[in-house]
Amino acid sequence: MRVEELDSPTLTIDLDALDENLDRYQRYYTEHGIGLRPHIKTHKTLAIAAMQMAKGAIGLTCQKVGEAEVMVSGGLAVDILIPFNIIGKPKLERLMALATQTRLTVAADSAYTVRGLAEAAEAAGVTLSVIVEVECGMNRTGVQTPQEATELAKLIDKSKGLELRGFMGYPTPPASRPIIQETVALFDKAGLSREIVSGGSTRYAFEAHQIPELTEYRIGEYPTGGEGHLRAGRHTVEQCSLRVQATVISKPTADRVILDSGSKTMSASVFQAPHGPSMGYLVEYPDARFYSSSEEHGHVDVSACAKKPEIGERVQVLPVHPCPCVNEHDAIVAVRKGVVEAVWPVYARGKIR
Repeated sequence: MRVEELDSPTLTIDLDALDENLDRYQRYYTEHGIGLRPHIKTHKTLAIAAMQMAKGAIGLTCQKVGEAEVMVSGGLAVDILIPFNIIGKPKLERLMALATQTRLTVAADSAYTVRGLAEAAEAAGVTLSVIVEVECGMNRTGVQTPQEATELAKLIDKSKGLELRGFMGYPTPPASRPIIQETVALFDKAGLSREIVSGGSTRYAFEAHQIPELTEYRIGEYPTGGEGHLRAGRHTVEQCSLRVQATVISKPTADRVILDSGSKTMSASVFQAPHGPSMGYLVEYPDARFYSSSEEHGHVDVSACAKKPEIGERVQVLPVHPCPCVNEHDAIVAVRKGVVEAVWPVYARGKIR
């Protein structure tokens, strides 16, 4: 079957572009001696995770316990990092069961989280690896200073059932290096393990070498690209492997068309493009503006297009944010040179716990 024969809307991935992206990012990290730990929250599939490991990744990053369970049950019992505070008995029980099946590390940024992990690990008779999360500029999670990171690391180090492996930050642009350097120095002074010094963010992926203290890097969107990466120059149109195959279903005016791909296909994510808010980039019509949507309708301004799409025409749309877009779909159709080669179930879809 050819891609144009697929029903729409359908999420596809170009295998040649995917392979190129995996190779060029892995090559950079190999050359700079930094471990690449891909974040599966973007693609949520066993197939792509297996490809990443085969290319040379040191392990996987999973944002939630449910994602890690999918990877392990699917045969990827590798070194997995969950960079998230795991809170509550239901999650802790699942986490301990998972820790008996693979090398597992989790992040913590409070004594509350550490105590819960320690109690659960001791009760389960397992040793759980833990890293400290340090605030590096996003104002999300993470202890606020290197000094606090060191004190929390000491608590982890002396807690029964836990093994300290180091610390992490997100995002880690080059400007975050002083925080990382200070944390490293304090860990060393206290005799604390820092086997892992983990950075992350696809935006700064090719700047990781500017922080030589990093031992590994976590990135998610590099296999797929997307409108944001296209406009930032990290991916060309051809390298943006993830695309929604959509159909023009209405042309209410000469300058406006409607796609069969609304927020339940693209996700509700919006990107601030040069021409204004965007929900996707039309490959065949780069001057079009996908400016809004309802649940099943994509609203596209085509007034700037010299040639305008017609009803029934198929178009390819690059999502603005691959992660939530993938989460809207049951499967990704893998295509090479226009021919369908495989259908990959999105097994980690909706794994929010």
